[in-house]
Amino acid sequence: MPAPTEGARETAPFAELLKRHRGRSGLTQQQLADFATLSVRAIRDLESGRVRRPRRESVGLLADALRLGDTERLQLHAAGGSPADLRVSLFELPAPPALPEPPAPPGALVGREAELQVLLDQVTVHGHRLVSVVGIGGIGKTHLVLEAAQLLRARGWRVGWHAPAGDPLCCGAIPATGLGPNPHPNSGSNPNSGSGQRPPGAAGSTDDLVEAIGERYDLLVIDGDDAPGPGGVDIGELLRRRPGLRVVVTGLTPRHLPGERVLPLTAMAVPEETRDHDHARLSEVASVALFLSHMRRSRPGFRLRQDNAHTVAGLCRWLDGVPRALEYAAGWCLVYPPELLLARAGRDSSLLSSPAGCGCQDLLRSVARSVGIVAERHRRVLAEVADRPYWTVADLGHLVPDPAAALHALLVHGLVRPAGARLPEHFTALQLVRLLHGRDRVPTGVARAG
Repeated sequence: MPAPTEGARETAPFAELLKRHRGRSGLTQQQLADFATLSVRAIRDLESGRVRRPRRESVGLLADALRLGDTERLQLHAAGGSPADLRVSLFELPAPPALPEPPAPPGALVGREAELQVLLDQVTVHGHRLVSVVGIGGIGKTHLVLEAAQLLRARGWRVGWHAPAGDPLCCGAIPATGLGPNPHPNSGSNPNSGSGQRPPGAAGSTDDLVEAIGERYDLLVIDGDDAPGPGGVDIGELLRRRPGLRVVVTGLTPRHLPGERVLPLTAMAVPEETRDHDHARLSEVASVALFLSHMRRSRPGFRLRQDNAHTVAGLCRWLDGVPRALEYAAGWCLVYPPELLLARAGRDSSLLSSPAGCGCQDLLRSVARSVGIVAERHRRVLAEVADRPYWTVADLGHLVPDPAAALHALLVHGLVRPAGARLPEHFTALQLVRLLHGRDRVPTGVARAG
């Protein structure tokens, strides 16, 4: 797809500018007249160009009704020939702070080539304005969208980056620059860099973001906007006020907005259960390839061989192909050989945290967040099947009236996965879900292993 081009920017006459703002707001002439306490005839005269120099008070009422930011308000006054103190050329107006460029991906993207192509096609070929990449923390959402952003920028797309506020900073992580004070906790590592200073408008409000975007960007990537309440981005409002913008957002759950396309990022493919593994073929399985790429960084001499293939396959299968879990396991292999690490699996929950000793990215805590946001009836289903090795949608029939919808919700949230080619139409809960469920069942006062 050819890269979007940027048209010439000239001072728009008042009529054209007013019609443009009204079109973006989605208001009819009558609605704008009502909100601005003007007559609909006055709106028609202004938009037709019959009135070339509107009263300054009328322009102010229109700017209020259209909810314009400071820069857009000055533009409207300037186009209407308001008094000298507001007669400012569009080229002389103070530019709002630009958004940062997307950081470079934190390494090669391994095993997600199909998902990357789907994401690129959704934005470019199909032209969808909102694509939500969803899944549990640590599943690789941030890495995927960073890779997509890098490819699109290489094609000439103007891409902005916004990482809203998340958990408090820890481990000395550097905040992302832009309209959010720090990177969100779902990133596998902190790919952001910058001065850490918050530019004007860093509260992360939708109005600030709309003003910063202006006409400068074709695509905005919002990484991890899961925070409810004030400070979160109203994506529906953002799309309404910037009709030419496309948005890719990562998070734990879909936004359920009109026109949204959802890309669930689920656990990577894992090896089938078998006694003998062909180590050459095993290295082509997505989870194994990613585990080996991390192992080579911590132990450069490590190679997949016939004598360790069964252990590596067992680790990748036990970790469900969750990218961050594979990264942590490879890091722990500096302390424990893979055979001992597999033997300790399930008995030492600290292995599901960063070997650096930081608890801010504990995988059990991350999956608990995802479990906590699904509907209560779906949580009950998950609790019922968590300890079963495999099950089908028919097995859920006695639990909820809509078993297929319940399974779909759990798959979209990334809490369950298909059991594999050897068990078609069967599903299983993630090992992380089982561990979380088992931990939550431990009676108060009973010591927990690990």
